[in-house]
Amino acid sequence: MSSKKKLAIATAGVLVVAAGAAWYGGNKLAQGKVEEELKAFLVKNDLQDNVFWESLDANVSGTGSMSNVKLVDKQNPAHYFTFSKVILNDLENTEKVQKIDISFEGFADETGKSPIGKVSDNRLADLGYTELPKVNGSLKVSFDSSTDRSMYEISIDQPELVSFGVKLDANKIGGLLEQVRANSQAIQQNPMAVLPFLAPVSINSLSFNIDDKGLVKRVIAKEKGAALGEAPTPAQNATYEAKMLQQKEACMKQGAIVFGVNKTEASCDAIYKYVTNQKDSLSFAMNPTPPFELMSVFQLLSGAGVANANQLFQNLNIELKN
Repeated sequence: MSSKKKLAIATAGVLVVAAGAAWYGGNKLAQGKVEEELKAFLVKNDLQDNVFWESLDANVSGTGSMSNVKLVDKQNPAHYFTFSKVILNDLENTEKVQKIDISFEGFADETGKSPIGKVSDNRLADLGYTELPKVNGSLKVSFDSSTDRSMYEISIDQPELVSFGVKLDANKIGGLLEQVRANSQAIQQNPMAVLPFLAPVSINSLSFNIDDKGLVKRVIAKEKGAALGEAPTPAQNATYEAKMLQQKEACMKQGAIVFGVNKTEASCDAIYKYVTNQKDSLSFAMNPTPPFELMSVFQLLSGAGVANANQLFQNLNIELKN
């Protein structure tokens, strides 16, 4: 082998080693930076005594992941949640903007089981469920203090049951959270004490979607009167179908108040197809014009806003789809 070839191979080897060292060193620096920013974010939101993790890895692209994460209830440390893995997709913690985007795997409570299953285990047992797998999902939160506008997005995937997601774009949430923190003891004793703090809060948009992973099918079978694990009879199917058609007709007659004349038929049809297992998904969207003030709900429920109910619902611009 010529000396030039030997030199070229040696140079290439040095470059590979140097690149590997730079990548490793960069990742170690990134890990320290991500961990530092994460801890600052937790301190700023008074969560430093709630969130713990076993290990954290990050790379130069700015993403990171934590293993064996524990979320502790400060009021009752014996109550906590765990995640086998939390992936940090985005994190921003500036004076005006706070943003966090995470996805997670293996979400469980202190028993090591799905929290969703524990909350409603009696009803789930009636539907033939024994133990649900752990939960996966994601969470996005963005807050801009210069405009006091915040956006929240959460998705939950409970295998064998349902997956669902919620998106909220709202104004003046920052002030509400500050008041809740400052008056936490009073609110715990009397949840209605939070009502005065809701006055400035308004919603720009709200949506949610739900995808059946088995729950709706089991509920429908139970509503039809089928024995657990058995298929409904033709007579049971016919009775249930007739009942759902009646409810669809009722929706068509009364739904104009909520959905508006132009959207009532499509929205009622979407509900009908979901509860008759023709469609596995159902989505709700509310895009109010102008932004919807939360206090309007309480005025309506108290009777003070009943006269304006029709206009209120029309302004909400509600729609259901499959």
